[in-house]
Amino acid sequence: MRGTLTIAWKDFKSLVNSPLFFFLAGACCAIWSLNFLNLLGDFAQRQMFGAESSIHFTVFLSHLSTVNIILLFAIPALTMKLLAEEKKMRTYDLLLTAPITATDIVMGKFLAGYGAALLLLTISFLYPLATSLVSDFHFGPLLTSYFGLSLLLAIYVSVGLFSSSLTQSVMFSVILGVIFILGLWFMSQGINVSDNPTVQTLMQHISLGEQFSGFIRGSLRVSSVVFFVSTAVLFVFLTQRVVESSRWR
Repeated sequence: MRGTLTIAWKDFKSLVNSPLFFFLAGACCAIWSLNFLNLLGDFAQRQMFGAESSIHFTVFLSHLSTVNIILLFAIPALTMKLLAEEKKMRTYDLLLTAPITATDIVMGKFLAGYGAALLLLTISFLYPLATSLVSDFHFGPLLTSYFGLSLLLAIYVSVGLFSSSLTQSVMFSVILGVIFILGLWFMSQGINVSDNPTVQTLMQHISLGEQFSGFIRGSLRVSSVVFFVSTAVLFVFLTQRVVESSRWR
């Protein structure tokens, strides 16, 4: 456990102090600011004309959708530094010979990446939080949605870490991470492939969109939490097997 926390803290500081993180944070802020202001402007116009609309579904969910899309690409770019860059800089072999287990290495790297990802997510939360100064709304659905998004980020980080473990090319690591994540999102398209109700139910169950939709509606389902956590654990386990196999090469 001590080795895990040591690696997590060291890599977390390295990530958040890197020029890449500041670039990603700046780009995210620029995009989210423009998008959120436009959403608020449209919502204000609807209210002026007497249209009945909820700020959660009209503004916050559109903001969350933009946050999700941006982080879908940003997280693999962030996690490429965790293993692929170590291989490129020839420090990976030193890490493997250290008196720590492969599990310590992978869990430390995951916690570091997840911490940096949550920092970006916290920045995005400041926008709806600031809206509470000028508008009254229920925080329950918003917090539930963000909790679901934080679980999604755990999957993004674990997938990005797994992709980073497969190659020493940082660019290829990013591409692999984005492909894997998009594959998970579009897995539900398999519903149309088969007429078998069992297959359709299975494909619907493993769909990120279907599982995330409950959080958007403000519903906290245990099955969805278990699915997100299990998926993240699966990719962390796969990464651990890749790192462990590297010790025997």
